[in-house]
Amino acid sequence: MDDRFFDLELYGIYKAIHEKIGSDTWDVVWRSGEIVLDEIWSEINPENSSDVFLVLKNLADYLVRVGYVDFINVEKVSGNRVKYTMGKPVILQGAKRLIEEGMVPPHISTSLMFAALKKLGYRAEMVGEPEFLENDVAVEIWEIKQLED
Repeated sequence: MDDRFFDLELYGIYKAIHEKIGSDTWDVVWRSGEIVLDEIWSEINPENSSDVFLVLKNLADYLVRVGYVDFINVEKVSGNRVKYTMGKPVILQGAKRLIEEGMVPPHISTSLMFAALKKLGYRAEMVGEPEFLENDVAVEIWEIKQLED
C-alpha cells in the first residue's frame, strides 16, 4: 500500500471521527491501540517479558519491520520522563494537519506503546504536543507512572 494514501485515509477517518464526537476522539485513539496490541502481543512479546523497555523495544522493532516508521527510539530522560523519537512515521503529514486544525491525530504507535505500558502495569501521558523536526522526525515526551492497585 502507498504510504501517502494510508496517511490520507487515516487523516480522513480521524477528521470524520473528530467532526462527529469532538475530543472524545481520544477514546478512539487509546482504545484502538489496545485492540491492535492484543492482536500482535505474541509477536512483540514472545518471551512474556515484564521488562518494560524490552517490550517497548520489541514493539518499536515490529513497527519498523512492518514499514510504519523508519526508526523509533525510547529513552529515559529524567525521573519518570521518556523521550519517544520516531523517524518518518507514515502518518506524519496527516497527524500534523490534524493537530494544526485543532483535532486529534491517530497516534498509532503512541497508542500501541501506551497500551503495552498499561498491560505491564504502567500508565503514560504525553507532556505537551509532539515536536516535528527536520527530516520527518517527530518527538514526544511522556510521563510514565506505575498503576496503583
